[in-house]
Amino acid sequence: MPIRRTVHRTALGIDRQLDRRRRIVTGGRLVLTPYRGLARRLEVPILTSSSEAEPEAGPSGFEMLIRGRVLRERRVTRATEPERLWRNVMNTYRRFHSIELAEARVRASHANAVVETVTDREGYFQARLAPDSIDSGHLWHELALELPDYETTAIGHVLLPPHDADYGIISDIDDTIVHTGATSLLKMARSLLANAASRLPFEGVADLYRALHREHNPIFYVSSSPWNLYDLLHDFMDLNEIPHGPIFLQDWGLDEETFILAPHERHKLEQINLLLDYYPSLPFVLIGDSGQHDPEIYLQVIQAHPGRIRAAFIRDVTHDLRARAVASIIEQSNAAGVEMLYVRDSTEAMEHARRLGLV
Repeated sequence: MPIRRTVHRTALGIDRQLDRRRRIVTGGRLVLTPYRGLARRLEVPILTSSSEAEPEAGPSGFEMLIRGRVLRERRVTRATEPERLWRNVMNTYRRFHSIELAEARVRASHANAVVETVTDREGYFQARLAPDSIDSGHLWHELALELPDYETTAIGHVLLPPHDADYGIISDIDDTIVHTGATSLLKMARSLLANAASRLPFEGVADLYRALHREHNPIFYVSSSPWNLYDLLHDFMDLNEIPHGPIFLQDWGLDEETFILAPHERHKLEQINLLLDYYPSLPFVLIGDSGQHDPEIYLQVIQAHPGRIRAAFIRDVTHDLRARAVASIIEQSNAAGVEMLYVRDSTEAMEHARRLGLV
């Protein structure tokens, strides 16, 4: 579509000009914000002298992956109770009107592993560490982050699934754990103006997720919401006692390949495939809703990764509008050997989870 490409290129040029002007702004302390990351064990193969012999498992190492962002302080208030509309509007504006620090050095360290990386033009960074050892008796592990040129520090957290994990959980966020109205532009706009305390969780969702988690089954959250809302989602889970896990959001912005935001289906499928590839021996349970093509995405995952998915739960938020389409997807999922459950609420999901031996 030539018109779309022309608009994309024009908008990209304007966006980069605005970025350059915003970065001229000085003042306000720098904030180094880490996002919860991933860790895994690595088996190093030992090659034998015989070309026909299978490589033996060698000494194990570890890998840590963490992302984050460096911004000028935005004075966003972290709410513990519902606030007035004007304050929510101001906080939303400040979250999206960010001043990023590009090309800043970020140093990450854990035990004997130290690595440096550099932020991109939007202030994002990603660091990969390979420490010799991690205390695998814990689910969460700390690593130190700093901006060596600005004397700014932070503590990051990465999740290492324990040996006794039965499965991992991959969950959507909008209209799966929190009322968002993602299928309605008006409801979505209202949700963006709500703070962490005024956002409403689905009844029973915290009990369901804690029963699945059991302090050792890792949970990962995948959503098309922007990274600008990371602190809000983190606080929402805290306030509602929903187990934490790495959150995979996306950048609502402009680059060479993306105009505003990547398609929901592509983003979610890429992130789920990344998790399955990153933990190749861990089975997963998928949880989503009927509003934003989760059934279609999860069916693709089930068909592409035979034997990796224990079950899939779909919360019915569209009622009769999607019943026929979802019923067809459920049939295909069952044919692939995976139960996909279309549930009205968390209570029904819990009943199925018990029947399947998940809780």
